Amino acid sequence: MFDFDNAIECNCDLGEGLAIGCDSVAWVDINQDTIFIFRNDRLGTFKTQFKPSVIFSIEKDELVFGSDAGICYLDINSGDERLLNLENFNHNRQKYRSNDGGFCADHQLLGFMHRNDPVKNLGFVYLVKDESFCLIDDSLHIPNSFIEIEPSKILISDSLKGQIWLYQLDDTGNLVKKTLWTQLDKGIAPDGGCLVGDFVFVALWDGSSIAVFDKSGKLIKNLPLPVIRPTNCKYDAVRSQLWVTSAREGLSKEQLSRYPLSGNTFGYNLELGS
Repeated sequence: MFDFDNAIECNCDLGEGLAIGCDSVAWVDINQDTIFIFRNDRLGTFKTQFKPSVIFSIEKDELVFGSDAGICYLDINSGDERLLNLENFNHNRQKYRSNDGGFCADHQLLGFMHRNDPVKNLGFVYLVKDESFCLIDDSLHIPNSFIEIEPSKILISDSLKGQIWLYQLDDTGNLVKKTLWTQLDKGIAPDGGCLVGDFVFVALWDGSSIAVFDKSGKLIKNLPLPVIRPTNCKYDAVRSQLWVTSAREGLSKEQLSRYPLSGNTFGYNLELGS
């Protein structure tokens, strides 16, 4: 077992969307419309009017997050929220919600999935450019991961298919090339992840672990976790800590009994090269 150094009891139904700040860690519970901020060994919570799914950045006084309504700002001191007014954002909020997102070529990307039936309905991946949403892919069922591994190269997974794809963008954010990076075993879904040095870390939904790949997509090792559904991981290079969120969503009583820490967020001391 990959022993954790911090276990933050937050009991998330669907913990997700990690971001690392200079003095804080932030994540969301998608199903409870809640943002969590862990700072100075204290956990703060914010209920939002939107449905947050991913934290793009967190500063001392402001947090930027992706939601079913688009890109939003949260004033941490007052709790006020502001929706960024972007053009060409025409998806049906009753049918689709945001899932994961990230940065590539200095652009924000945000993925959307069907709320009720992602098996039969494809999702969308948008890129924010010139104060407008630009559709770059509509062929994934559950867009996830969003890990920039090199300038203008980003990994985006389809959790439903167990696939991770490599997208290459040009300097203006246009899609140049898309290739299959790796295919996971049936029943294991790639979720959120991050780049740690020269290695790609991916949380494995229903896999009870984090998979570690090299940049070519070769599996190096798995880091076992005390939860069955890890959802995301981000590396704090300043403090050499890997943070992991998890979910309780859809687990049976037997599974929750076996994995009682499900839904919490964990911090692991992880020195590069270890």
